[in-house]
Amino acid sequence: MKRFLKNNILIIVIIVIVSIIFLNGGYKSLQEYKGYVNADQQLIKECEKEGTNQKEWCEEAIKNKDVELDFYTVFADALTWQVQYIYYFAFLIVVIPTMIKVCKKLKYKQIINSNSRESYHSFLKKLLKTAYQYIWVLALLSLIMMIPIMMNTSLNPEYAIIKSHGMWQSNIIYHPVLFVISYLINVILYSMIFVHIALLVARKQQKTIPCILFSYVLYLAIEIFLETVVKVIIFQRIFHSEFGMIFNIINVFGMNDLYGVGTLLLLNLCMVLISFALVYLAYNNKEKFVIQCEKNK
Repeated sequence: MKRFLKNNILIIVIIVIVSIIFLNGGYKSLQEYKGYVNADQQLIKECEKEGTNQKEWCEEAIKNKDVELDFYTVFADALTWQVQYIYYFAFLIVVIPTMIKVCKKLKYKQIINSNSRESYHSFLKKLLKTAYQYIWVLALLSLIMMIPIMMNTSLNPEYAIIKSHGMWQSNIIYHPVLFVISYLINVILYSMIFVHIALLVARKQQKTIPCILFSYVLYLAIEIFLETVVKVIIFQRIFHSEFGMIFNIINVFGMNDLYGVGTLLLLNLCMVLISFALVYLAYNNKEKFVIQCEKNK
């Protein structure tokens, strides 16, 4: 147990800090919407009295007075307004603890010693295993925010459809279990893309801090490319389509279902496979990789 804590102290600290931020954000959104619901109930009581001047609104309000506050509304509000700044740090949450361990493995002497005991293929398999060690972290943090909100709201999306016009528009909101599973899978796919970006940088730079910094710069550069070239130039100007909106690697927690969750998951899976192929090509040549590690020793 002590060894586990010692080896994973950084990720444990990160999880605790971000969990507090997420739980606080969820709590604030929950309290805010409960305030709206209470205010609506008070207005409905006024509507039920004679002499009201808001007949149209009253008829609609009385008709929907039994609609319960739902999970999707509160969760979307928390993601949009309470913890939106975490989006820009999500990459670092995954990459920092990952690259500390990966760069340690890529030190020149360790590679030489490893290659004398095992094949280069085995070494790369162990490297990938280390790199994927924390791809579950963002999914866990998402679940930590989801559960308390679920426990205090309804899973019927009626409130989101009628009143809040929430973040998610597809039919997946009628299937809570499928929604949660799809959401967590999507976050894990993003995490894998983040790891692959960092591994591409680690191929050339094995020193931990420069590797993390350059990885983040590359991550932002890819996002700018997706936002400007792919979204605006290719899809909006050439194809006159908004499909490019789902090409976004910063919106980790949003799960854009504009064209369906299946389409989003398939797209992100393709991005995972493409980025993995680039990693494979980058690390394929053992001699060049060892020489590069020697330069950075």
